[in-house]
Amino acid sequence: MVKERAAQDAKGILASAWAVEPIPLPVDPIRIANRLGIEVFDERLEDEISGAILKEPGRDAVILLNVADSANRKRFTVAHEIGHYVERAQDDEFEFADLRGALASEGLDPHEIYANEFAACLLMPEHKVREMQKSGELPAQMALEFRVSADAMTFRLKNLGLVD
Repeated sequence: MVKERAAQDAKGILASAWAVEPIPLPVDPIRIANRLGIEVFDERLEDEISGAILKEPGRDAVILLNVADSANRKRFTVAHEIGHYVERAQDDEFEFADLRGALASEGLDPHEIYANEFAACLLMPEHKVREMQKSGELPAQMALEFRVSADAMTFRLKNLGLVD
């Protein structure tokens, strides 16, 4: 249920904040964040922290990215943090701080599951993944086109049931 909601929410954000058909690749999560009123900054963060989103009462949300991370990692982190923003905005829990660290990938916390699924769906829209896979593109080629890591692409293909 959490993953399905995240996928639907990501589709909605693509339709409203990216709003171009056919969807041009790669999806730009910073542009989407900005359209949602979220500023994004590179900062020096602890090594184990990829990013954070901060939302204080009466202020716009801010995403902080670890300046030391790769461009693909930063893209996923921005999409992940947008996921937290979208999820919490729906629940009216609109004052929060979230750090994307090692626990984000463990798959135990429902908020982290939501944010990871949201990020994958936002950066690698299902219909585009299926289109590319059907046309015979290899996962490495797809990762380059979506500007995500090979691991993120492999997880997406597995989660969609397109590879074992």
